[in-house]
Amino acid sequence: MQAFRRYLAEFIGTFIVVFIAAGAIVADVFLTRTRLADSFGPLGIIAAYGLAVALAMLVVMPVSGAHLNPVISISAYVARRLTFSEAAGYVLAQVAGGIVAAFLLRAIMPKSAFDFVSGGVPGLATGIKVVQAAAIEVVLTFFLTFTFWAVLIDERGPRVLAPFAVGLVVIVGGLAGAAFTGAAMNPVRWLGPALASVHLSNWLVWTVGPLLGGLLGSLTYEALFLSEFPAMPSGTASGPDEEEEEEEEEEGEPPSPEA
Repeated sequence: MQAFRRYLAEFIGTFIVVFIAAGAIVADVFLTRTRLADSFGPLGIIAAYGLAVALAMLVVMPVSGAHLNPVISISAYVARRLTFSEAAGYVLAQVAGGIVAAFLLRAIMPKSAFDFVSGGVPGLATGIKVVQAAAIEVVLTFFLTFTFWAVLIDERGPRVLAPFAVGLVVIVGGLAGAAFTGAAMNPVRWLGPALASVHLSNWLVWTVGPLLGGLLGSLTYEALFLSEFPAMPSGTASGPDEEEEEEEEEEGEPPSPEA
């Protein structure tokens, strides 16, 4: 039952992310075409994605740890922080959540707007080659996963700020890369809308790119900060120098008198 709750939390959290991130794109083009109101443009779309990630993490973090991204779960498995069955359950739940969100968007959003942007699926900018786009996704997902490890996996990290930190990385990553690749940083962010709109071209960019970047980000953090020096419990401020000073003080104290 505990495992089911974690998987359900990942399903719901990923559903929120994909529904809001892709839905914002569909809504933006609808407003632009109908002129019912001012569209919120690229900055609004980027902000919606980052805020959706932060919101979803706030909701499900106490239950599942709020991976919401197959890259995070696979990286956790490679780093031996999840078993194979746990990682597989997380990934399946995330994929299911993203697909359900995308097909729900297809069912309830205006068809003309949904079709015009292929359901909000990330795409390549004119003149950007597949290799270039994949490299952009590698770099952006590296930063995302590195940040996730710093604020959630490392026990010294400020866990209470994790949703905002990860959401902020999604926003700044979008500012840097959305114009070129859509800055997905998450295979499910691409997969759900791609299946719902039957727009599966250049799939390597949003699958291999984020996966490679995620593995590099997580393993780099593990190697630099967690391999030789285990994470200190939260609130522990003493380091090696302080420990040596404490030992010297203890050695300098006179022995207690015998009773």
